[in-house]
Amino acid sequence: MKDRSQKAIERLREQGYRLTGVRKLVVHSILKLRGHWTIQEIEKKIKNEVPGLGTATLYRTVHLLAKEQILSETKIGRGAARYEVAGKSHHDHLTCLQCGLIVEFENASIEKLQKQIADRLGFHLADHRMELYGNCERSRCPQLK
Repeated sequence: MKDRSQKAIERLREQGYRLTGVRKLVVHSILKLRGHWTIQEIEKKIKNEVPGLGTATLYRTVHLLAKEQILSETKIGRGAARYEVAGKSHHDHLTCLQCGLIVEFENASIEKLQKQIADRLGFHLADHRMELYGNCERSRCPQLK
């Protein structure tokens, strides 16, 4: 069975994108990560795995992976976009505006209500995303200590 990075590389190749050795290493390294990260955080995490990694190559590759829905992008206000590997089960996000902590959650009642609202307004949902923003509890948030 092919791993996620091999499938992603094949998909990019099928779409006609140029796949240098460095770009392949970037894809492989990113798709091993867990959580939510900015491009700067990705660079810190993978720079030792990808010799010769240029910042421009990393930015282009991350944006390409987001465009092809291999990564999901979340923007918080005017802050840096955060990325996560796409394809996980559906979930929503609660994000701290102070420290950037992102908590994933699922709630069947919310999902049902969103569907009811769409139906009532004559929409057939293809996809959706719910992003909630606020502040961590003061005792948890490193920015408020």
